[in-house]
Amino acid sequence: TMEYDGVEGLSDMPLFGMSYKLPKEYSEIKWYGMGPEENYIDRVHGSRLGIFESDVEKNMSQYVIPQECGNRVGTRWAEITDKTGFGMKVSGDIPFEFSALPYTVSEIESAYHHYELPKSHCTALNINMIQMGVGGDDSWGAPTHDEYLVRSNKKYVFTYTLEANI
Repeated sequence: TMEYDGVEGLSDMPLFGMSYKLPKEYSEIKWYGMGPEENYIDRVHGSRLGIFESDVEKNMSQYVIPQECGNRVGTRWAEITDKTGFGMKVSGDIPFEFSALPYTVSEIESAYHHYELPKSHCTALNINMIQMGVGGDDSWGAPTHDEYLVRSNKKYVFTYTLEANI
């Protein structure tokens, strides 16, 4: 269980959650949530609820500049395994958001081109109660709408379970 009581006067948070580095062999993902493509709280209307499968390499969107990607909202459970099915399962008390990528956030943010990304050495698993929306409703760089921001003065409580999936 994660708890944040909220603090007045701070800027909005990008997300409320945790990140883990798993062995790169944990490359297979299966989830019950919104999909099949990446989606965010303000970009979920083209998604549908279901059970989907992918792998961490395919989860890395090929945007011109590497950036945050691969998020899934409304997730009830997610399995991250190796090719034999050994791995872990994440489940939440409430629907949560997650992504599983071949690079950490800092590796993605440090690259301006895809060829600048290092050789993958892990699977970066991100489990979030909430992540801010994407914004950009127009070609002029519109900010994220207020209802899709993660306010720093709000209280957040998030409980999830990690279990071996053998």
